[in-house]
Amino acid sequence: MGEQDSVIIRVYEKKDRESVRRICCDTAYKGAPVENFFFDREVFSDAVTRYYTDFEPGSLWIAEKDGEVAGYLTGCLDTRRYLGLMKSRIMPAVLLRSLLRGVFLRRQTYRLLASLFKSARRGGFRRDTPLDEYPAHLHIDIDRRFRRLAMGEMLMLKFLEQARSRGVKGVHLTAVEDNYGARAFFEKSGFTVLKSYPITMLSGTVFENNHSVVYAKKL
Repeated sequence: MGEQDSVIIRVYEKKDRESVRRICCDTAYKGAPVENFFFDREVFSDAVTRYYTDFEPGSLWIAEKDGEVAGYLTGCLDTRRYLGLMKSRIMPAVLLRSLLRGVFLRRQTYRLLASLFKSARRGGFRRDTPLDEYPAHLHIDIDRRFRRLAMGEMLMLKFLEQARSRGVKGVHLTAVEDNYGARAFFEKSGFTVLKSYPITMLSGTVFENNHSVVYAKKL
C-alpha cells in the first residue's frame, strides 16, 4: 500500500480546529508562515478560518494521515452568505480581539495596513466575481511535511462532488500570480482564469507588488 492509500479524506470535526488554525498560519502566504508579515496567529486564524469552522463546517474537508491532520480544504457553497457573515459577525469580533491583544501597538500591524492601503489604491479590492455563475469558493492548505501525496487532488474531488450534489453552478478561488505550483494544480483541475487584480503584500519589511488571480470552474 502506497502512502497515498493511507490518506483519509473526511468532513471537519471540532477536534480538528487547532490543527486547521496551525496549518493556516504555517502556510499563510505562498506556503510561508504568517510571521513573515503578521505576528498574531490567533487573530490571523480567526479572520481566515473562523467562518469555515464555525458557520459552515460541513464544507470544510480534512486530509488525515496516520491520525494527524495533514491538510484541509475550506469550502463555501454560498459566497454571498460568507461575505455577509464576515461583515456582520467575524470581522467585528476580529477587531475587538485585536484591540484586546494589543495588535495595534505593534509597528508590523501598520506595515500590514499600509500594504492593504497600497492594494486598495491599485484597485486590488474592486472585485466583481460573477457569483450567480460561480457562487461557491474554496481554498486548500497542506502541511509542508505531507505535500506530494496528492492530498490537494483528493480534497478538491470531495468538495466539487459535494457542490454538484447541492446543485451549485460553479466554484471560484484565488491564487497569487507567482505561486506557479498552485496555479498549475488548479489549471490541471479544470479551472480557468477569470480575472487578475493587483495586490501589494508585506514580506518581512518589504512591500511586494503582485497579482491575485481569480480562477473559476463550472460544475
